Amino acid sequence: MDWSKAKTILIVAFIITNLFISIVIINNRPKGEPTLSKDFIANVEKLLEEKNIYIETKIPEKIPYLNSMIVEFEKANSNLLNRSYFNNRGYIQHGESLSEIVSGLESILIINDRLIIYENKRESIKYDPLNMDKAIEIAQDFLKTGGFNTSDMKLTYAKEEGGVFYLEYSKVYENTFVERAYTNFQIDKRGVKRFERLWLNVKELGDTRIYISTAPKSLLNLLGMKELYNKTITHISLCYYFEPEKHEYIEEPGEAKQGKAVPAWRIQFEDGYKIFIDEY
Repeated sequence: MDWSKAKTILIVAFIITNLFISIVIINNRPKGEPTLSKDFIANVEKLLEEKNIYIETKIPEKIPYLNSMIVEFEKANSNLLNRSYFNNRGYIQHGESLSEIVSGLESILIINDRLIIYENKRESIKYDPLNMDKAIEIAQDFLKTGGFNTSDMKLTYAKEEGGVFYLEYSKVYENTFVERAYTNFQIDKRGVKRFERLWLNVKELGDTRIYISTAPKSLLNLLGMKELYNKTITHISLCYYFEPEKHEYIEEPGEAKQGKAVPAWRIQFEDGYKIFIDEY
C-alpha cells in the first residue's frame, strides 16, 4: 500500500468533513431575526406598559446563545462549618436529609448537604450605627470566616427595611450569571441575623452552542404573569439556568447533585424579584 498517498487522501477527507460541518453550523444559525427589529421591540414595550410592566434597562438585541454547561451543587460540610463559626463548640445532630449545628443562640441548618441556613438569635448589639457599606463589610467578613470563595459572587440586590439590611449575591462565571445559586444575608445591629446559601460550581463547559428565543420575544411571556403587573424591570441578561425540578430530576429533585445548566433570560425587577425564561 502507498502510505503516503493514503495519508494524503485521509487529510483531504478530514478537511472536507470539517468544511461540511462548518457549513451546517452556519446554515443552522438564526438569520434575519424579525423579533429584533425596532418595530417589534417597540410593540413589546407598549404591550408590557399596558400591563403596567415598565422597562428601565436596555433590551438585548443579539441572537442569544451560550455553550453547554454542567454544574454541580457546592457541598456543605457540617464539621468545617462548626470549626469555622463555632470553634468546634457546636453540637451536631444528623438526620436523614439534614444536619443541624447548635451553639448557644446560634445555629446552622444544612439541608440535602447543600443548602446552608444560619440564624443568630442573640440580642447584644455589636454595630451602632449601621449603614449599607458596613453591612456589606460584615457580610464579606462572615464569608471569609466560613472559608467561602467570593471571587465568583456579585451583589445583585440590596435594601434596608426596618433597620435590617438585605443583601443578595448571585453566582457569576466569566461575567455571566449562573442561576439558581444564591447567597443571601439579613444583617442588623447584632451582625448577621440570617444567612442562606445554595451555590453551584461549574464542572464542565462544552463546545456546543445552545440558541434560545430572543429577549424581545421572551419578554412577551410576562404578559400572562399577573404577579408581575405594576413592576419595573431593571436588568435583563442571558444566564446559565439550572433547576432540577424543571429540567432533569422530576421525581427526586432533592437528590440531584449535578446536571446541565441551559441558557435562559434572567429578568430582575426593581424590588429584587427575578424570573427566568428558557424558551426555545
